[in-house]
Amino acid sequence: MDDDMHARSDDIYELPMFPLGSVVLPGDDVPLHVFEPRYRAMVQHCLDTESHFGVALIERGHEVGGGDVRGVAAVSTRIDRALPTPDGRFVLECRGVDRIRVLEWLPDDPYPRARVTAWPDLPAGDESLDEVYDLVQERTDRLFEILTGIARSRDLPTPEAPRVDADGTRSVAEVWEFASSLPLGSSDRAKVLAAETVGRRLRVLANALEDVIAIAEFSALPDL
Repeated sequence: MDDDMHARSDDIYELPMFPLGSVVLPGDDVPLHVFEPRYRAMVQHCLDTESHFGVALIERGHEVGGGDVRGVAAVSTRIDRALPTPDGRFVLECRGVDRIRVLEWLPDDPYPRARVTAWPDLPAGDESLDEVYDLVQERTDRLFEILTGIARSRDLPTPEAPRVDADGTRSVAEVWEFASSLPLGSSDRAKVLAAETVGRRLRVLANALEDVIAIAEFSALPDL
């Protein structure tokens, strides 16, 4: 059965999983080089059934060999292009689709699997987001001003600051896309992924941007 059809018909469903050492957000492009036999089997299953797999962060441990500790926040991910190699590996172009929550990790037989459920944002209610949108954009502009100065000093292409409210729709997908465009570490991206509402996600971004600005300002200091 197609996993996506299962996801639409049941609240809880089983999904093949690909734990990674980095955080995938909905809308992210996810290039993967698959060489472990268990993940090659997983990819073949997804290709045969035209189904998605889930990506979750490895909180402790390593991607190769198992024995890792995996997070509960994950993203259902589709395979857009698969290139098999003569020795059985796969080179994949994938894309994160929707946030899901891992309810239970199942035995890794024949590959990692989990019982999962959809994880939509909670309703915002009467929460006003004008100030936090403005704060996130203000800090983003400041960060990219510093990054532009660093790039020019090193004769590198200058980056363009993304807009958190680029077309005025303030959609959930737009906030995910904006978060993906920022130079955040795995810890901050994990907090972004787990935020229960758009407002909380924006506040996580505002706090993360403050830290990234401090690092960028330090990097911009002249060498002693």
